[in-house]
Parts: sequence; structure tokens; C-alpha cells
Amino acid sequence: MGARRFVTPVLMFFLGMLVITQLILTITQGMPHIEIIPDTLSTELGTDIITIMVIAFPILFLEYYLFAVPIAVVLLIGTKIVKSTRYELNIMNIGRDFGGTQIVRRAAAPALFAVASAELFRAPLRAFLFGAEFVPPPEFASLFPVVVSLMSALLAVPIALLLFMPTWILNDAGVVTHLKSDRLDLRQCPDTQGVGRWIANMLGGYALLAFPITMFLNHFYEPLISPWLQGTIIPPEQVFYQVTTGTLWTIGLPFFVMAFILPVIMFNEAMQKRSTVRILRLATRLGAKMVRREQIQEIKRLSYAYDEDKSATVELYAAAANKEIVSTQKSIKTKSKDSSYSKKEKVKTKQKKKQKKSKK
Repeated sequence: MGARRFVTPVLMFFLGMLVITQLILTITQGMPHIEIIPDTLSTELGTDIITIMVIAFPILFLEYYLFAVPIAVVLLIGTKIVKSTRYELNIMNIGRDFGGTQIVRRAAAPALFAVASAELFRAPLRAFLFGAEFVPPPEFASLFPVVVSLMSALLAVPIALLLFMPTWILNDAGVVTHLKSDRLDLRQCPDTQGVGRWIANMLGGYALLAFPITMFLNHFYEPLISPWLQGTIIPPEQVFYQVTTGTLWTIGLPFFVMAFILPVIMFNEAMQKRSTVRILRLATRLGAKMVRREQIQEIKRLSYAYDEDKSATVELYAAAANKEIVSTQKSIKTKSKDSSYSKKEKVKTKQKKKQKKSKK
């Protein structure tokens, strides 16, 4: 795939940054600069915010370079300790392809996490940038909550990435856990899961639960339901406009945050080989063995005779018994030995049959 896989993420990044910049400059036009920032930086608040966003990218890259692999190491050791009684830690020989669609999809979970966590920063950020008693002009009243939510979500991005970046490294390295062989005697499905995916699923579960609650509070409860509970009558056209814009921004806001995260994911792709070697070296020291993906035999369909009493065709599905989905190098060797022994036995039985026929 080469460099072509970065075309979609790069276009999404530039489009998202263009919309974010335009929104921030529109809301903050004419407002004075942040007082704690030196006067030499700019004269307007919007320019200050855009400048801080540009400075944030090298900081995010530095965060990845300094903390991603060490935190991945801690997560790997912690997983080994927590799951050691029931699970084995192994390394799966996975594919190497990772296209533009996968890069964009990888940004979704941390974006939802950042938007859901933005509520922690929303009120302090609004008071810091605009003042506690600031009331937006009527023409920007509908855009103002969206821009505040967007800026607070971007402020939460470094925290989200600090949690999700190590999971990318673990997933790319192919480190997995699967049930020990003695646990397969119990009535439960074989469980094979990437260590990074296991942790990312827990973080993503929080994001999927908290995101709709946060969006409902910011774009529906505060502007519509709360005034109604206080006795304020809102015109129907304003209600329709707020519901429409609230729905659009609930869907669209994560995409803008994803655009902000995409450069870090592309940086991870550039550093992937180096980080994978370090993680695999540690996993080997923790006792992980290389495993292979084994082809599952195709299920054979057995159709039986027509059942006149029930007026139905009875169909059974037969599959190979005790078939492991993941096999370690040891089990592969033993299986190959068993197969060689079975071939020898077949040859012996054929020879015996020929000897009997010749005697007759």
C-alpha cells in the first residue's frame, strides 16, 4: 500500500483543522487576547487558541515518544500478573497491512473518550477564556456551546492518547492471551484476545456510555430542558433549530477530534517497527511463545432422510473435535509427530491386507 494509505487520513486532518479554525475564529472575533499570555503572541483570543493548538502537536508527538512504550510495558506486565492463573501470554504472527481506513478507525475510540471526558474541563475553560459572566452574541448563541465543547475535548486529547497509545503498540506487536489447555476441558469457548484490545475495549466501553450522556447534557438538556423546568417558554422554531443543530454536532464533533488525533496515529505508524521490537523482546522474557493461526476445518453438512412424522429435514453439522484455534510451537510439533505415526499405521494396515490376500 505504501504512502497511499495516508491520503485519506491527511485529507481528513486538513479538512477537520480548517473547520475547527473557522469555528474558533468566528466565535472569538474581536475578543481580546488571553491576559496570562504575553502581548507579543497576538492581539485576539482566536489567534491565541489556534497558536496553542499548533504548539500542541509537537507536545503530543513527544508524549508518544516518551510514554507510549513504557506504559505499554507496564500494561503487559500487569496483564501477565492478573491473567496468569487462567491465560497464557503468547505472540501471534499477525499480518502487516494497515490501510487508511484502519488508521481513521483507530482514532474513533480516543476521540469519543476525549469528548466524553471534556465535561471535566468545560466550565473551567469557559470561565478562563471568556469569563464567568460572558454571554455570546445572539448570532453566535447556537455555535458557542459547540465551540466550547470542541475546545474542551481537544484539551482532553492528551489524556486520552496517554491511555490509548500503549494499546496501539500492543496490538501492532500481536501480543495475545488465550485460555490454557487445561481450561478447555470446561464448558466454555476458547478465548483468544489481544492484550491491547482487551484494555482498549474497557476504555472504549466507558466512552460509548459517557459520550451520549455528555452530548445530551450539553446540547439538549442545558439549552432546552433546563429552561423549560424553570418556567421559560421557548418558541417552537428555536426548539426545532436547537434539536437539529444538537443532533448534527453530536454526530460531527467526534470527527473533528479524530482529525486532531490522526497525526499521532500516523506518527505511530512511522515508529511501529521500533516499538514492536521492544515489546516482543519483553513478552519473550515473560514466557510468551510464538503461535500460528490455524485453519479451522470446514464444517461438513450432513443431510438425512426426510422425516415424514415431523415433515422436516433433519440436518446435523459435524466438526473436528478438540480443535484448538491457537497452537503453540510445542503443540505444533506434537501434532506433526502424531500425524506421522498415523501415516505409518495406515501403511502397516495396507501391507497386512495385501499379505492376507496373497495367502488366499
